Amino acid sequence: MIRKLIHFSDTHEAAALEDWRAFFDKRIVGFLNSRVIRKTRYDRSRIAPAVAMMLAEKPDAIFFTGDAVSCGQPGEFARALPFFEPILNSEIPFFYTPGNHDAYVKDPVCAEAFRNFTRTMTRGQAAPEDYPFAVDLEGFRVLLLNCARPTALVSSCGFLPEKAKAFLKKEAERFKTKPVICAGHFPILERMPVRRFRHRLYGARVASEMILDGVIDLSLCGHVHKPYEVLDSTGRGEISAGSLTKYGFYSRILYDTESGIFTLERVPVGKE
Repeated sequence: MIRKLIHFSDTHEAAALEDWRAFFDKRIVGFLNSRVIRKTRYDRSRIAPAVAMMLAEKPDAIFFTGDAVSCGQPGEFARALPFFEPILNSEIPFFYTPGNHDAYVKDPVCAEAFRNFTRTMTRGQAAPEDYPFAVDLEGFRVLLLNCARPTALVSSCGFLPEKAKAFLKKEAERFKTKPVICAGHFPILERMPVRRFRHRLYGARVASEMILDGVIDLSLCGHVHKPYEVLDSTGRGEISAGSLTKYGFYSRILYDTESGIFTLERVPVGKE
């Protein structure tokens, strides 16, 4: 039997400065990044056809590993949500993990908008504080992480909370009966720790050891906008979907239950 997973990430709804407080926190940086650096490089017209293509594939599950927005503001979440509603209204299991741009600032209005968005994206099952948690599908056990929190002005780092470390250690003690998929925004298997010190996931050692030891079969992430993968001969390891709106790809992951092999395919997306 062939099982199918779909994975995409980093759609980044464009930023707008929605109130005067944005001029005095990290939102001003995110706004300039969104409106100047990313303005001509990211194309959100790819999202709707990508979602239609994903649904047409009728996968066993769809994963979105965060950064739906740019500055974590209510208007951005409101504009981003309709893109995901066709998936949310389907019967396909859908898993969302928050990105650093979703949990961008401590502003109470933004924090509440992020919390409401997370609840909607999890079909009412979880708020940001409810991560980590596990979901059992027929063919996989899924572990969901939230390593995003507001950080310093020039930092895009993630932090694996102590609660998540304890959760993963407990998972490692479980009797394993099916492949384990771990989803989170930040890469766990860091390839460039010196170059990416402002963007890395701190505290990831317990998770990386679980991947290397085969406890976690596949880590799905985003954050790094160029798609890449770190996989062994059986297709196990880590897959970064990259930014759907920048590079125009989502990941199709096939699992052959007889051979136990994962196969990754990058699916190009046209525009509306």
